[in-house]
Amino acid sequence: MIERDRIEALTELMSELELDLDRSDSLTGRRRRGVGLWVRIVIGLVAALALSNLYFVNDLTDEVRLVILRMQEMNRLFTRVSDRMDQITLEVDAIERNVLLLPVVAEQMREMSGHVAVMEQSVSFMDRAAARLGDSVALMDGNLGDIAVRFHALNRSVGAMGADVNQMARPLP
Repeated sequence: MIERDRIEALTELMSELELDLDRSDSLTGRRRRGVGLWVRIVIGLVAALALSNLYFVNDLTDEVRLVILRMQEMNRLFTRVSDRMDQITLEVDAIERNVLLLPVVAEQMREMSGHVAVMEQSVSFMDRAAARLGDSVALMDGNLGDIAVRFHALNRSVGAMGADVNQMARPLP
């Protein structure tokens, strides 16, 4: 009987083990379904995260393209500024060369000022000479007037002499 008791105990133990195994399988199945659900949720979240990352990468690509366009535009503007700076440099060089000529121009202006002073003196002398010439012309005009009066008187005298000579040339009566 001892064996029988042992077999019964073993059978009972086996039944309990089967029940425990069934409970364990049931629990493991529920856990497995829960884990499967969590795996699906995590995969869904990762997919959503990947889609949102894809959207943000696309948006970032558009922004980078815009930045590249702006940088190209800025590069063109810098090129124009550089060209203008080259022109300004040429103009400044020309101004510098002209400024270097200022002492020469100033010297020529001083020399011209001296010539103008001499010309002023000459014009003053010419003005005085013209005034004297005007006085001389006025004197000559007066003298010519006197000469004209004398010639007029001379003409009368010559005319009277002609009449006297005419009378003398007549035969005596």
